[in-house]
Amino acid sequence: MSEAKYTQTSNSETAPIGIALGSAFIKEAEMWTRAHSDFLARTEAMMNDWMRRQREVLDASSRLIQRLCESHNIIDVVQAQQEWASDCVHWTASEIRAVGNDATATTRKAVEWLGEAVRERGDQPLQKTKARTKTEADHPIQRAAAE
Repeated sequence: MSEAKYTQTSNSETAPIGIALGSAFIKEAEMWTRAHSDFLARTEAMMNDWMRRQREVLDASSRLIQRLCESHNIIDVVQAQQEWASDCVHWTASEIRAVGNDATATTRKAVEWLGEAVRERGDQPLQKTKARTKTEADHPIQRAAAE
């Protein structure tokens, strides 16, 4: 009979621990799912920007080829090539700037996500649960020993 009483007491005392752990797990899962969704949205935007820039480069290269085909003398050819080379330097600088900005923005957002994770873990009852587990786990044993 005392064993049945111990089981009932043990289950009733560990139920809040299970609820707290489940709640903490759900909060963390929601947070990481939201962070992953944000990351994918940012990556999609970066890739769309990159594709737009690549399309611009391809269009400019196509225009260069068209100009070269329509050139009537060497001066027109050299001038078209110089403009294209100048544009290449501009595009390269633009790419470097875009990658730097994207990396900075993504890093900043990752720091925000990690800060949120740290705050969530600090505010969750998980730490309190660990402390409570030690004290509550001792009571059923002491109770069983007293009976």
